[in-house]
Amino acid sequence: MQGEVLDFYRKHSELSDPGRFAHHFDELPDSIEALCKIVQNVISHIFWIKEEENYGFTPKDVVERGRDPNQELNMRFIEEKLEAYYSFGETPLTEKREHIDRVIGNCRDFALLLVSMLRHKAIPARVRSGAAKYFFPDDPNRFEDHYICEYWKEDEERWIMVDPQIDELQKKALKLEMNTFDIPYDKFLGAGRTWQEFRKGEIEPTRFGIFEWRGEMFVLNKLLMDLASLNKVEVLAWECWGICSKVINIKKLGYGIFDELAEKISKVNNPEVFSELKELFEKDSSYKLPDNYKPRFMKFDLGT
Repeated sequence: MQGEVLDFYRKHSELSDPGRFAHHFDELPDSIEALCKIVQNVISHIFWIKEEENYGFTPKDVVERGRDPNQELNMRFIEEKLEAYYSFGETPLTEKREHIDRVIGNCRDFALLLVSMLRHKAIPARVRSGAAKYFFPDDPNRFEDHYICEYWKEDEERWIMVDPQIDELQKKALKLEMNTFDIPYDKFLGAGRTWQEFRKGEIEPTRFGIFEWRGEMFVLNKLLMDLASLNKVEVLAWECWGICSKVINIKKLGYGIFDELAEKISKVNNPEVFSELKELFEKDSSYKLPDNYKPRFMKFDLGT
């Protein structure tokens, strides 16, 4: 069964497929470090460009070029992202490009682009939705909404977590000493473990989330988003459907079903558990992607 799981993650999803730009991946390097630098050369993070001193421009400068940062941010498909990238300039992926000429995105986009490159190389890879504990180094009990990439390292026979978003500027700003190409187990919690930490009741619920999206509803939504990502529906950070539309009644629904789901997600590396999660996502109407599903367009205040 392990072979079947790895084969599943070797193949593109509809969202990770580079489509007509696939040939641009043919000559990419093999090392994770080099691939992360290329990912960072394609995408500029929406929150890190709000301050001009970071990368030398702001969303206002992007708008003045006739672009819509929110439209770029809401692109779900890697093919869309690459189309935008090449419309801003003709330089190849491996040639350094000005930050303002990169596509606006967020952590999910960095993760999915790295996953796309790895799958192109037939390396099993997947996006993980969860919470990072390294964005506020002075606050160890703050769990920040985040997406990372996980890939299978054949010679070590293990899944390795990578954060392709963290470049040298961010690493310095966050005072990070950890290896972002092999994230320690306790620094990023997939949604299953995030839920379990939340349920222990030892940490204030508002410590989980980002901006105004916090607390138990946030942690529940992360469960569904990670379940979707594990099934190769690599969601935007603000997507929601099915049982998450009922979170206002979470106490009526009962915590038990979510405790069980979190337990399974935290054990997804077990091939039998993976099969259960796959079947759940494909057949249970509470979790499966609706046939008529259309993601909402999230509009951020860009201060422009």
